[in-house]
Amino acid sequence: AYSTPFSGTFASLSPAGTFNFKTHQNFIVTLASGANTFANPTTETLGQSGIFVFIQPSSGSAGTLALGNATDYETVGGGGITLSTTNSAYDVVPYFVKASGSVLLGSPQLAFA
Repeated sequence: AYSTPFSGTFASLSPAGTFNFKTHQNFIVTLASGANTFANPTTETLGQSGIFVFIQPSSGSAGTLALGNATDYETVGGGGITLSTTNSAYDVVPYFVKASGSVLLGSPQLAFA
């Protein structure tokens, strides 16, 4: 059962980091130029929800997001996630944990300014 109060806590990390869903519900992810890949989570809790805020690099090529093979992250229509490509752009992606090994990612809200 979901019982940990989070009250909007954020963790800031790079995509190579591990998302600890037990201690945070929201994540600020600074993307690297080029491909960035999410590792499958191991600490998600049924019913947990929150957001990912993706920040594009301030210079160089845009960061892309790959969810890997046999991923626990699921997207609308199985189409993956397409993010903004402008340097320093902020994108927001909501998520909901449907079950252990099943994190549903919503449609991205792009290019907050």
